[in-house]
Amino acid sequence: MNRLILADEVASFYKYYSAFTKKHLHPPRFLGNSRKGKFLYKHFFVITDGNPMGKYMAACLDNLVKKSVIKSAVCLSVNDIDNKYDCFDYKNISFDTYDAIDNLDTVNEAAFLFFADCCHPENKQVWFDTLERVTAFAAKGKKNMCVLTTMLPEYPAIPQDITSLSEREFIYFLEREIENPTEEQVFYVELEKLCRKIVTTSNQKLNLVRVDNLFGPDANNIRTFDLENYINEVFESKKVVINENDYENVISLSYINPALCFATQMLYTGRTGQVYNFCSHTASIADIKATIRDAFKEQLSLETKSSANQTIKYRVLNTLKFYQCGWITTTLITLKNALYQTVCNTTGQLHNNADNVAIYAGKLRRIKDLELMMLKDIDDICRKHNIQYFLCGGTMLGAIRYGHSIPWDDDLDIGMLREDFDKFRKVCQEEHKDIYNYSSHINKCGAHYIVDKVRLNGTYFSTRFSSVHEYADGLFIDVLVYDKTTNNKLLGKLQTKLLFALSKIIEIRWYNKPRKNYYYKKSLIFLPLLRIFPLGFYHAIYEFLLKLFTKTKNAKYVIDSTGKLQDKGPFPIHDLEHVQYVDFDGGFKAPIPADYNNYLTFDYGPNYLPEPVLSDRCAPHNFARIDLGEYIFTTKQKSDYRDVNVHGELFEEEV
Repeated sequence: MNRLILADEVASFYKYYSAFTKKHLHPPRFLGNSRKGKFLYKHFFVITDGNPMGKYMAACLDNLVKKSVIKSAVCLSVNDIDNKYDCFDYKNISFDTYDAIDNLDTVNEAAFLFFADCCHPENKQVWFDTLERVTAFAAKGKKNMCVLTTMLPEYPAIPQDITSLSEREFIYFLEREIENPTEEQVFYVELEKLCRKIVTTSNQKLNLVRVDNLFGPDANNIRTFDLENYINEVFESKKVVINENDYENVISLSYINPALCFATQMLYTGRTGQVYNFCSHTASIADIKATIRDAFKEQLSLETKSSANQTIKYRVLNTLKFYQCGWITTTLITLKNALYQTVCNTTGQLHNNADNVAIYAGKLRRIKDLELMMLKDIDDICRKHNIQYFLCGGTMLGAIRYGHSIPWDDDLDIGMLREDFDKFRKVCQEEHKDIYNYSSHINKCGAHYIVDKVRLNGTYFSTRFSSVHEYADGLFIDVLVYDKTTNNKLLGKLQTKLLFALSKIIEIRWYNKPRKNYYYKKSLIFLPLLRIFPLGFYHAIYEFLLKLFTKTKNAKYVIDSTGKLQDKGPFPIHDLEHVQYVDFDGGFKAPIPADYNNYLTFDYGPNYLPEPVLSDRCAPHNFARIDLGEYIFTTKQKSDYRDVNVHGELFEEEV
């Protein structure tokens, strides 16, 4: 498997598990939820027959143990399988056969995740024995829970005009409506019967999850369609052909990552003794083929054959029930992205990560060119007025990692110590007035960020937050100030907490209405009181607190104006007092702190050089408007464009 894609899938599961368990332990009180009795499972057992879901879950749990989210994880196999699959590198999870369960001490607060592939009836008897023995062991702990996830066998089209089957309808369909069931179908039916017996006789905490037509990187188990071979054939011929019979069958599809997320969530939110259908998509083979072509249209041609009146047969599970369990819909992935991951893994193609930066509409390279132009002009100003600045944050990281800005980043960050910053504030407002504007609360331009910005006139680069305000909201470079702070840790902690609280007050007061999922309840209560004072009042307090220890003699530490690093504590001032110059994007020499390693380690951790997983290489801002105006094309001159009033394009006067 492609290690980059595997790392992305494992990281995605970690984010889901972290977010879900946080919500599980701290439910919104206003919904009437109680925290009483809620806990997280400390120990995990994966019982598998070597199918892809078991492999992935073992890798995900290995990562959770590594990050100390859970205490331990064990993978038990029901047959003699090689547990070191492909590029999976397990360091924090142990492996054994299911017989080892007899030698283990009783555990509590443990999760038992079974993954059975019902397309292999040769494993039927060993699975029956495993399920009974392991659930009996799990029953010894009062707070243990079992979830059996089954990959369903192929089943016939649903009769009549019914388009999907619910949980009880599906098992009735397999048991009663199929005259000559296959060995695979018999395996599944008997396995579900055994589950009912276990629940009713021993009151074992057990849930069953049905997964239909599993697919994903190294998990191509769509029963009626050999996805892996098809992908290889298509990229060899460079042509996608959709035949008439590709439209005939509509099936359930389950991408492996959300399937694992759902199976894990059933440990916490599933009602005991329940059966749940899971699928992430419903599509025909024609839909699959067309989506692959759409994801790689620059490489593949398309040919379709279809007639007007085609009979459609449905092989679909109804999934309404699992939404009752608080399923997070954002966990699901689009069919296009799921197939894109699968194709890249199968063919070895480079993952271009285009969807994560699609918001820029192809303008990201132009944005970076303009920001470099702005940085060079700022550098000229600083040299002219003897002001020392340095690249900071992600911009400094990009300079060290790539020699230019981070490929998916859309802004630049520079930093200064207070003396240089105050000087820069004054001179920057006088320099290049025709091209730039200095965006800060001090010049009453309408901006109320706690970070000053140098903006490019005639452009718009507004987020959903800032777009509700009417001011010159153009392409920008952030200007951060680093202020001296006290050497007393207790006072320093109090200062940072007050600054953080004030920064949120300024955000809420500036937005001037409650925002969902962002201090919504607090905004409803306190916003009317915050409106008593103007925004300048809060800025004055913020700046006073920020500069509270500016004149401290022998100060050893600084804090940044954004509050980004404040939760990590103060930063040694001597690391920012001297700079060195490095190449930055095309030979421009940019200053960075002389001891940049300390800064980057403090901000990003010691392992800051490797690139993040694919899903984290995305737009850092949630944009509402991107308009480069006269700067959109390099061939245009300024005289060819009209000035646009920030209140709206139609307010301008025609010349």
